[in-house]
Amino acid sequence: MKMMNLSGLLTFFIFLSTFSTASGLGSVLSRDWNHKKYGSNWEDAQNICRRYNNDLATIYTQSQTGDIYLKKYLAWIGLHRESSSKDWVWTDGERHNVDWGNNEPDNNEDCAAIIYHNYNSREVYSRPCKRKQFFACQRNSTPGFHFIMMAKSWSEADTYCTDHHNGLASFEWYNMSYFSQQDIPTWIGLHRNGGSWKWSSGLEEDKQWNLAEPNNEKNCVAITSLTKRLTTQNCQTLLPFLCMKDNLVLVKENSSWEEAFEHCRSLGSSSNSGLHFNLLSVQPGDEHTYVKNKVMEADTEEVWTGLRYLGNEWLWVNGADMLYTDLPQCPILWQRCGALSKNDTGTMEARDCSERKNFLCYSYNP
Repeated sequence: MKMMNLSGLLTFFIFLSTFSTASGLGSVLSRDWNHKKYGSNWEDAQNICRRYNNDLATIYTQSQTGDIYLKKYLAWIGLHRESSSKDWVWTDGERHNVDWGNNEPDNNEDCAAIIYHNYNSREVYSRPCKRKQFFACQRNSTPGFHFIMMAKSWSEADTYCTDHHNGLASFEWYNMSYFSQQDIPTWIGLHRNGGSWKWSSGLEEDKQWNLAEPNNEKNCVAITSLTKRLTTQNCQTLLPFLCMKDNLVLVKENSSWEEAFEHCRSLGSSSNSGLHFNLLSVQPGDEHTYVKNKVMEADTEEVWTGLRYLGNEWLWVNGADMLYTDLPQCPILWQRCGALSKNDTGTMEARDCSERKNFLCYSYNP
């Protein structure tokens, strides 16, 4: 069996001591959400997310939705710039005061939409007229607006409101309070592929959501912005969408635990972003579930994590809290490094540190 060399062992001790004062360090997993508020079909939404090194959001359980804010939305209103004069005019022919957002309007955009942030914040922004967005129509007889949850260009929205209501919404700034929060379906990465539900990443859905079987026309999944329910939709429906990027790096190289440890740290020195990297620590529960699905992408049946038995106890190399309680208290010699398995048991596996596996790093700001 290969023993960690002296240089690697000293490096590990120094690195661990750096984090030893980080008492109470919990989750190191982070996810960045990018909420696109214009309409797109599911496939185009997927392509847009991937264009920016993201993917459509993966959300394994209801409890993972707590930090996702989806209440903000855009809606076309009856304000646009005339092509001849370039003046901003309302479709009802009246002059209304406009509560423009910061640095608005943009001289390159000719149509206006209201952006709803929350009960206390609504502003008007200029947007490309061809962009597909929801819109608001003027009520015929009573104050207020009809919020239309169909994504159309500004001219399409104008035609719809003229045909069905009293034109696109036109109003004084103090009537913006008529715009209220809406429970809007938003694309995520779950879709039906063959006979099973899969995420955009290719992983199969683990049934945590108890998603009902769809009919033949509803094979893609959206999450509602307020109630955070999953709903099946026709994949061609134009909806806002949620992109996601996490801070995990799956390295598909077969390495010993020590080599994996050193490889993760070297990623920081080769990056121009200022980020640092380390072998991943994992906490039980939702985080374990999320990481488990990342493991399924590996080329090996197990992947190394930053778990190491040293000084008669199991330690994470970054000093994170050790919350797994069912690891062997005195593992047999050499089986003193921690791995996650595709054949998940809900805990970590004690393995020979010289075994060669893929491994998981994570990035962080020092």
